[in-house]
Amino acid sequence: MIRAGGLGRRAGPRTISGGRIAEAGLLAAVLGGMLVAGGGREVAEGARRGNPVEGRRLFATLACASCHDVAHPWPGGDICPNLGNIGSEAARIVRLPGYRGKARDAAGYIRESILDPNAYIVPGASYRTADGQSVMPKDFGRTLTPAQIDDLVAFLLERR
Repeated sequence: MIRAGGLGRRAGPRTISGGRIAEAGLLAAVLGGMLVAGGGREVAEGARRGNPVEGRRLFATLACASCHDVAHPWPGGDICPNLGNIGSEAARIVRLPGYRGKARDAAGYIRESILDPNAYIVPGASYRTADGQSVMPKDFGRTLTPAQIDDLVAFLLERR
């Protein structure tokens, strides 16, 4: 990098007193905004970021779309819950007194629902088997890669 007064010298890190106050302030604002937007929790649990475009493709090609409708909001759905607004509903669900899962944010709830569908079963007569288990397949942790799960979570988080 070329700097004024130092042709050919590489620029080392500058301190805030060295003219980076605006950049430091911007970084603090961005990080602070991330914490506020996620309530401080989504950043921690949802730190693994997937590709929502790939997640959309996976959702359509896996069995997901045969049971879940992402065009209509929760609640509803004849076979399984509608997921048209699961990004916002998931954040609400983890705060319910009856929620007994381990997730603490929307991303964690969606991930948990994919990997352990019995952690919390949305109320609805058709969403349970006769023995009270979720009708959702329970093997996605073995059949999907961590990256695919991240992609599905990223796609579903965008459903607001």
